[in-house]
Amino acid sequence: MKIEVNHIDAIGARSTLSFDLSYLGFIKHFAWVGQNYMPTPQKLMRSLGMLLHYRLYLNRNIFNADRFSEPPMLLSDPTEKGHFSNLAGKAIADFLSKKIDGSLFTVNYEAAMRANGHRIRGARPDLIAYSQRSIFALEAKGRGQLNAGNMVQHKAQARSGPLAVHFSVASIAYDIFNNVKCNYHDPYNDNVQYPAGDLQLLSQQYYKGLSEFLNREVFEYRVTVIQKEPFYVVTPRRAWLDKNFKREHFFWMELIYHYGPMLLLPANIRELASMGLSAQTIPFRFEQSGENEQFLYIDADRVGLGLTRW
Repeated sequence: MKIEVNHIDAIGARSTLSFDLSYLGFIKHFAWVGQNYMPTPQKLMRSLGMLLHYRLYLNRNIFNADRFSEPPMLLSDPTEKGHFSNLAGKAIADFLSKKIDGSLFTVNYEAAMRANGHRIRGARPDLIAYSQRSIFALEAKGRGQLNAGNMVQHKAQARSGPLAVHFSVASIAYDIFNNVKCNYHDPYNDNVQYPAGDLQLLSQQYYKGLSEFLNREVFEYRVTVIQKEPFYVVTPRRAWLDKNFKREHFFWMELIYHYGPMLLLPANIRELASMGLSAQTIPFRFEQSGENEQFLYIDADRVGLGLTRW
């Protein structure tokens, strides 16, 4: 999917940017950004269920035509469509925060509020993001309408909430069922101290949850090197699945056997679960190249997805 972005930068300069988001890349952002700040094996079925629930919006051929699909009229539900649009908007905002502002790690804004002892009340944006130089808030929306709506209101929502940030982005994806476009507006505020402790604490929780995939008998893992960095490749243990589930009773097992899904984790994930990220951590820049990387996507946080076949 190619996303056309109307960008306003820190000094108010306008530009039009264009980014390619792969199908696996969207799935990673869509599943992760929709499940709070601590992905765990217990939430795996929720992620699979979410993807299956929204499958009618994720036709791969239509996705590759730069838009999302819509269910047939018989199955159309305006409320469900609104929920999908909202999650898709968050996924796109998460993706663009890495591409445009170099964020290394994003988390649910409420998680950062809890880490700082704030009560969960009042207006607030959706996400908070950490780059090597700044912390910023993200108000993320997805709309089927032909325009982004009232950007003044969206910016006000991005600036709400009790946490001090360097800037507040309003990322509004719109016309998503026809030709995906996005407004991404992010002026800067110099008078904020970088809260390195928040990044460390929240990323510890994030990687601690993911590290549990290495401790469950249902998964097996091996180490591989991708673009000069070592990663764990985590896959379902087929012998365990065959022992505990009958394939004829669980149709999702056919998907696992057919596509061979893989979870990619940084090889130092146990260290990250203990120490967290720092502002000096360099984001991973995944550049897809070669046949072996055809069905891979690795995010800036070094967490990715892969398939053995498509």
